[in-house]
Amino acid sequence: MKTLLLLPISLIALYLFLSAVYQLALAIAARYFKPVKQTQAREVSKLVVLVPTYAENEVILHSTKKNLTVSKPEGVEVDYLVIADQVKPSTCIQLCSMGAEVLEVKFDQSTKVKALQAAMDYLKGRNYDAAVILDADNVMESNFLLETQSYLNTGYSLIQGQRLAANSNSDFALLDGLSEAANTEMLCKGANVLGFSSKLSGSAMVFDYSLFEEAIPTLKAIGGFDKELELYFTSGEHYIQYAPELAVWDEKVASAQAFSKQRGRWLQSQYAFLRKSFLPALKSLKQGNVDYFHKSLQLALPPRALAPFLLVLVVFLGILLDNSALLMMGGVGFLSLMTSYVLSLSSQLGAARILIIAKALPGLFLSSIRALGWMSKAKKQFIHTKHQVVQS
Repeated sequence: MKTLLLLPISLIALYLFLSAVYQLALAIAARYFKPVKQTQAREVSKLVVLVPTYAENEVILHSTKKNLTVSKPEGVEVDYLVIADQVKPSTCIQLCSMGAEVLEVKFDQSTKVKALQAAMDYLKGRNYDAAVILDADNVMESNFLLETQSYLNTGYSLIQGQRLAANSNSDFALLDGLSEAANTEMLCKGANVLGFSSKLSGSAMVFDYSLFEEAIPTLKAIGGFDKELELYFTSGEHYIQYAPELAVWDEKVASAQAFSKQRGRWLQSQYAFLRKSFLPALKSLKQGNVDYFHKSLQLALPPRALAPFLLVLVVFLGILLDNSALLMMGGVGFLSLMTSYVLSLSSQLGAARILIIAKALPGLFLSSIRALGWMSKAKKQFIHTKHQVVQS
């Protein structure tokens, strides 16, 4: 009986251990990330900013007002299009009066993919050089478009910018912001240093227009369209560059319920795209496309908030079952995971924040368990994260 129990437990422990060591490798690599040397490889003259917006009124008015004041590159035409789904007519009128273009849309089942597909149909024939994708709450840093032009002119076609936490008004908002910062260090910076594509984050993204125009009709995601885009681009051997200079302020979820819903949506899309992509990525690996395989394999990572608790559980099982292999995998895995976070967040982890994190851990664990329950709902319908106006 003990032997029968050991096999599945050992396999799970090995999976958690390898995931933790992988994250540590990325965190170490991220320390060697260097800014891109910018050169003149092309001339960008026309950009469009796309902002899919679902049932947001105050938030989209606030962000649009801010974003329309950012510095624009000299000689570059910049259009700003809000794709308004279930947005009040009065809000659309105000957006137009600010100088934004508004495309009103309505779907039986609303998704960000459908909104962006409608936008690309609407913009046919305008011949942009690149598209910038923002969330409704995103506020660009004043130099965002200037840096966008520089990266595009250097020759980068697919770029992920930096999403800075606009709020830390609750324990969960702080944890969400730190989680994003750690992900950025490991999955954006670390991946680039090792020669792999950065992850995409769903906003603060810049794409060569022709590449995005080819990609968008193929997408079917209800949630997690950024994962689908990552796989599409890397399967075609297109590299994604991380650019910290392209910064936006992004609202973080402030409640346990919002955290659970958001993570449930993310986990559902993550594992759904892992199932869809793994065999094609394995086949592509045989043809030399390591980046695509790496991107697919990355989707196998365990839920970030649950992994530390599961590794501690492995340690206890190792002690209980008197199994040194379990004890080693759980202990080394836990230390590797914690070290990866310390390396990734070293500049943000003061004593006060460590105390807040420690206090919030039980709630984080429970919310992560609840997130698993949201996965089945996220498979059938888009779960919207409601935003609030945050002064950035």
